Amino acid sequence: MTHGLYEKKNHQHWRAKIADSKGNMKKLWQTMSGIMGEKSGGRCEDGECTAEDFVQFYSDKVDSIRSATSATPLQDISDTASHAINEWTPVTALEVEKLISSSLNKTSQLDPAPTWLIKELHTLLSPFIALLFNKSLATGCFPRKYGHAVVFSLLKKNSLDASQPKNFRPVSNLPYLSKLLERVVQTQLQQFLDDHNMMPTYQSAYRKFHSTETALLQLYSDLLVAADRGEVSGLCLLDLTAAFDTVDHELLLRQLDRSFGVRGQAKQLLISYLTGKSYCVIHGGKTSSVFQVTCSVENWACHACPQEEF
Repeated sequence: MTHGLYEKKNHQHWRAKIADSKGNMKKLWQTMSGIMGEKSGGRCEDGECTAEDFVQFYSDKVDSIRSATSATPLQDISDTASHAINEWTPVTALEVEKLISSSLNKTSQLDPAPTWLIKELHTLLSPFIALLFNKSLATGCFPRKYGHAVVFSLLKKNSLDASQPKNFRPVSNLPYLSKLLERVVQTQLQQFLDDHNMMPTYQSAYRKFHSTETALLQLYSDLLVAADRGEVSGLCLLDLTAAFDTVDHELLLRQLDRSFGVRGQAKQLLISYLTGKSYCVIHGGKTSSVFQVTCSVENWACHACPQEEF
């Protein structure tokens, strides 16, 4: 009787938590993790792995994948871009103010000043930051100082063996102004693609009003339509290892040019952004040697990092 009452209360508790998460996907996933008994891993400062072990592991992982696909012929990309963007639009001090106000209070140890101080003085600092950004946009030169990142390794689950680097996920820590400038470029590029209807119809990632939820709804709808027709459906799901970390820069730039019309000074800034990237790992109070990034669409050759999003 007592066990049955406990189960009933437990079910009611989680049903209430799920209902309370309505409209908030992040909160819903956290609730589901709680139901499954999962706990997010924290930094393991006293594990057996060193900072040098991690930086070598992350680098070797990318190198091995790149080596395995090195014989693959380069993709033939036809010039299908119907419109072109040749330059970036200058930003105003007011736009920079809004960017700073909407950003999170995350500070990188690479920053000369804490983020909270920049936000507190954003009205005073915005004109100077806008001047810096506009110089970068006009010359097609991404500040070299912003090309370095520090990486922290988080244990995926507390139950995993902390002596195995594969059980950790790397989290990139980037300079604050670097993220602001990235957001400026991303916003303008996204606006250009949306205005000319150049985004893939069924892409849900990195799009406004799209998410894993819209992808699942589309999939569910397709399955129901097929079932109504009396058809049998088969679902194949792929999880590509280090997909973002092994993106070839030359191929990416060619795709942006020929398929999406990113050319001229606009393309030059992206070339500058992808050139000269580096990262190091900090773990257990120690800093690893610096590794250069020759591929990837991250600031370092590790896994993509949702924690760094605004």
